[in-house]
Amino acid sequence: MKSYCLIFILLISYNKFIGQSFDYKLIYNDQGIQIFAKEIECHDNQNGIHQAFYALQFVNTTSENITISWNIDYWMNGACVTCSKPKNAENTYTLQLSPGQSYEGNCERNSIRGTKIYIRELYNSKSAALSKFELVNVTVNFN
Repeated sequence: MKSYCLIFILLISYNKFIGQSFDYKLIYNDQGIQIFAKEIECHDNQNGIHQAFYALQFVNTTSENITISWNIDYWMNGACVTCSKPKNAENTYTLQLSPGQSYEGNCERNSIRGTKIYIRELYNSKSAALSKFELVNVTVNFN
């Protein structure tokens, strides 16, 4: 009987681990660069801030150093708020990756700009909410 319980617990743990890997959705795949997105919740309990974001994960599948740059177009409550705005240094994001390296946006304040995308306030249904986003002007430079 004990061996069945252990197998069941291992199976649950295995399924939980596997299930977490399916949270990512591939949104870009070109020139040996893969970009994935998954929804995360960020909680700053001390300041009462609870927000949802998309964390972007960048993966360099090449054997070279690369620099990726991109812009993001955002649709809030169904309207694109950045589509007609110029793409300049202020809203262009850059990331350098070594061969085989990956980077994932996260809740930390020092997360690299452009690697997490605001979705909504978790406990305020009246706040603006992201309805769509697109990575645009994605360029990859091999160093």
